[in-house]
Amino acid sequence: MYYGFYPGLVSYEQRDGRFSGFLKVNTRIKNTQSDRYVVNRLSGVPVVIKDTSQASMRSTFVSMLGIVLPYGEYALEVIVVDSLAPRRRDSLYLPLSVRPYGTAVSISDLELCSNIKQSDQKNELFFKNSLEVMPNPTLVFGVASHPMMFNYSEIYNLDPLKSYTVKTQILGQDGKVVKETSKQRKYGVKNAVEPGTTNVASIQSGRYRFRLILGDEAGVPITQMEKTFYLYNPHIQVTQAAAGSIKATEFAGMSAEELADEFRKAQYIATDQEIRTFAQITSEEGRREFMAKFWTEVENGRLGRAPVPRMAYLQRVLAAVQRFKAMNREGWRTDRGRIFVLYSEPDEIERFPTSSDSKPYEIWHFYSIENGVEFVFVDRSGFGEYQLVHSTKRGELRDDDWQRFLQ
Repeated sequence: MYYGFYPGLVSYEQRDGRFSGFLKVNTRIKNTQSDRYVVNRLSGVPVVIKDTSQASMRSTFVSMLGIVLPYGEYALEVIVVDSLAPRRRDSLYLPLSVRPYGTAVSISDLELCSNIKQSDQKNELFFKNSLEVMPNPTLVFGVASHPMMFNYSEIYNLDPLKSYTVKTQILGQDGKVVKETSKQRKYGVKNAVEPGTTNVASIQSGRYRFRLILGDEAGVPITQMEKTFYLYNPHIQVTQAAAGSIKATEFAGMSAEELADEFRKAQYIATDQEIRTFAQITSEEGRREFMAKFWTEVENGRLGRAPVPRMAYLQRVLAAVQRFKAMNREGWRTDRGRIFVLYSEPDEIERFPTSSDSKPYEIWHFYSIENGVEFVFVDRSGFGEYQLVHSTKRGELRDDDWQRFLQ
């Protein structure tokens, strides 16, 4: 397991002319079939920098933790605490599936890296199969940090006598291929390493998927693997005018009241300035132009958020209205409704009914957000309105002592 820390988010004290910080990392792995923890390890990670200049803060601190597990289904939980400021912490929750590869041709998990180079230093932390494979756990690439994205994978059960087609693709949020390469390879061995590089400095900022496809000599796909990553290329300016003009046609025929109702439901992804500005616009045409510009920006991704299609967002609002109504509050305005509208359907929901010593509560898990986050909702009033009392999502309410609300 590779992990990385941004030095600028760690607390330091000055020692011997250097700045020293210390992170406490608690790693727990539960076997979901036996419901028992097979790993419960507390370790310390020292973070030492020469100075607090901007250059030092930009370099991500990267390390690795290796654990041997039998085949099976697991849940990984990692909690990291800043020892000098214990309230500063982060956590993630991920499902782990450890399975044998079998006899069919298959590709290992894809590792997206900041660098790969030849090496004979077998004792180095990131040495693999005659290569030094430097991971990038943040999965953020681009001209400001890593304009070249390296990829590493292993391919198993090859036919040493056959030739194969190796294709790489970068896909946008709409599934369209942004960049593609293809080559022929004859590995000559049963199990092989497949490293590669892709220049990503000319691709617009956003969220993408990197896909590796292994095909036969004719290019017919045999197996594939992919991984999500992020690009930050602020030097590429995107023209919004054409997109905004097309988007404006979606609002033709809507009244000023209908436009106001839609924007009210979009308040979770609007800025305070946008809310104030919209309140001052009274004409249909003015509101129509505002909404076209607003949704064009939202659908292209902004303010650190991934792109959100207008129709997908409004469909989630409708689903929240139907599923989460409580007392006299519309479903999308409840805490569960808000989280559903913002982050879509959770990957897993743990439901705990009322008991003699606990109020009913739910824990929602999102495994693909920030490497895994959770939201805890408690029916504090007993009337079916579940209130958010704790979350590990950055920017959301966090209260590690949330269990007190169950009493």
